[in-house]
Amino acid sequence: MTTLTSTQSHIQSLVGALLVLNVYEIEKAIRILKEVRDSGGFVWIVGNGGSAATASHFANDLEKMASVRAIAVPDMMSKVLAYGNDNGWERMFSDVIQRNIGVNDAVVLISCSGNSPNVVHVAKDHAHNRMIVLTGNDEGSALALIGADALILAPVEDIKVQEDVHLAVCHAIAGALS
Repeated sequence: MTTLTSTQSHIQSLVGALLVLNVYEIEKAIRILKEVRDSGGFVWIVGNGGSAATASHFANDLEKMASVRAIAVPDMMSKVLAYGNDNGWERMFSDVIQRNIGVNDAVVLISCSGNSPNVVHVAKDHAHNRMIVLTGNDEGSALALIGADALILAPVEDIKVQEDVHLAVCHAIAGALS
């Protein structure tokens, strides 16, 4: 496969996935984040690897574009590492949030596999909070089964395309709130 063919294939997969997104779930996420903003709450966003980068980008866009107070937990490196080292890596995000979360806050969980233990722990520990999940195509993943208030699936198998879909959804949400 040539680089041109590979590029075209990626773009076609991305466009196809974007066209079949469940916009009703995205609308639910927008309503949740609007409620958080209007009540003066915070949005706590978690993810690993590329999803951590998306979490950071989304927090920035929510703050700058939409006046939603947002925190990308992976950006709190010293706290996350301290909790991971002391309490176990599967608890590194959840324990940071537990110390700081308020009643008007929400959590956003980003994981392409939907099975990252440290992200799943946040879902389990904070199921009583408003929760938005961005995950891959697996409706049977741990995050998809947790009972989120808004579940946004990237309807494609390729993780690179899933990450692109997640970022596009985050941009659409921030834009709708601005």
